[in-house]
Amino acid sequence: MATEVLRVLDRGAQSEELARAGAILRAGGLVAFPTETVYGIAVAATEPAAVERLYELKQRPRSKPMSMMVAGMQPVRERCPELPEKAVQLMKRFWPGSLTLVVPTQHADGSDAGLIGFRYPSHPLAQGLVEAAGVPLLVPSANLSGEPPATTADEVLAQFPDQLDLVIDGGPAQKGLASTVVKIEGDELSVLREGAIPQWRIEQPNWAHVLFVCTGNTDRSPLAAGLLRRQLAETIGCSEDELEDRGYRVSSAGLAPEEGARASRRTRRIAEEAFDPPVDLEEHRAQKLTQEMLEQATRVICMERAQREQILAFFPHRVREVMLLDPEGDDIHDPAGQSMQVYKRLARRLDAAAILIAGSLVP
Repeated sequence: MATEVLRVLDRGAQSEELARAGAILRAGGLVAFPTETVYGIAVAATEPAAVERLYELKQRPRSKPMSMMVAGMQPVRERCPELPEKAVQLMKRFWPGSLTLVVPTQHADGSDAGLIGFRYPSHPLAQGLVEAAGVPLLVPSANLSGEPPATTADEVLAQFPDQLDLVIDGGPAQKGLASTVVKIEGDELSVLREGAIPQWRIEQPNWAHVLFVCTGNTDRSPLAAGLLRRQLAETIGCSEDELEDRGYRVSSAGLAPEEGARASRRTRRIAEEAFDPPVDLEEHRAQKLTQEMLEQATRVICMERAQREQILAFFPHRVREVMLLDPEGDDIHDPAGQSMQVYKRLARRLDAAAILIAGSLVP
């Protein structure tokens, strides 16, 4: 029998489609769907026959367990009453997102249940599916064992043309990397697979890299970066040159810059005249935002809502770390071509934001 395909392109119609998918899962069916990394195949963990069917379908060794997809931290706490503190810290930092966390679990009677991997996706469709199913879901990637994970519904169907009960076509999984898998037992942490989250971000939890983003990278973002470096150095009690040794990096980039351009004349003038000591932007050169910059940053701060939306359209797994500078959600408009008075207001606004950001970064 041919696999049923549901195309979920209208989020307004999503609840009805997810309810149908949830019913299929509770009845022991197999459902493929997109996450923020790759497509996965879900099966109800409460249906042993369905779990066995999925192992056979993927040609996956029984010695290789499947991760469990959850809709929050509580299901993990229920199965792991003595959850290691390192695991809690990673969940708070990266969930929902591209992290699979492997921890020791217990049965209801308190006996050892072995290691289980848990994942809380940031993709809204994946979250909705977990909630609609109402039962624990085991969700490996949608591919034959040893083959590359599928990132589109067509790729899923190419590997499994008629073996699945349902494929939810929610468009391409924007990020072609699988989740990063981390095992924690007691105080021991090990990265089993480096994926969408770089290993260094897992192993250096106290490292902070703030990346400011605007359009041209000649006014707003370089001034914001300079002010935050200045504020961090003052807060910590070190020079700006020592910040990276203390675990802090601040940078800026633009979505559509003239690469290599200097900070604008008025921004350099404001940076020099409005602050004591002055903010030095003489060496700044505009650069275009890249995927590598985004993945290295622990916090990405945009000046406008449209800039945030543009980034998240390609990197939805960074939804927690990509934010607006204004806490009320207002845009910080480009001052280019306007009066010095406008630049002075911008400088005061960015300076106030730098104080708040530094306070949230420094313990």
